[in-house]
Amino acid sequence: MLQIFDISGPTKPKNENESLFPSLSYKERLMGFAFCSVLGYFIQILSFGSFIGILGGSPNKFALTYSLGNILALFGTAFLIGFKKQFENMIDKERKLTSIIFASSLVMIFLSVYVFKSKLLVLIFLVAEFCSYTWYVASYIPFARDCIKGCLRNIIKA
Repeated sequence: MLQIFDISGPTKPKNENESLFPSLSYKERLMGFAFCSVLGYFIQILSFGSFIGILGGSPNKFALTYSLGNILALFGTAFLIGFKKQFENMIDKERKLTSIIFASSLVMIFLSVYVFKSKLLVLIFLVAEFCSYTWYVASYIPFARDCIKGCLRNIIKA
């Protein structure tokens, strides 16, 4: 039980350190994870400064900064578990569809901004990204998906 709060790392590594940075200590990888996650979420919060652009018909700046914040926050897991383990988690039965929708919406936001130059598509994929990212993160929190489902049921009933 105490190992949960011990930042010195696991006492017995599994087979080997599969993180993106295996030469770093567990504490250093934890700091890298925290830095990327906090910076990613900070960028997401800052993106809401350009949220008014959506109402003005220009969602591109918001969509791009919000998406980059998501990517950076997810990159933080590479410090802890590595891309291979993250990918394995993403294609897990419980998260597979959500991960596909999330990754597709990220790609489609950038294509919608730079190739298609369609504001409507940017908005559609932005909503898909937000919903899938929320559902993906909720899959790691016990009972979070059930809570979200219950809230949505109550909203729909009202």
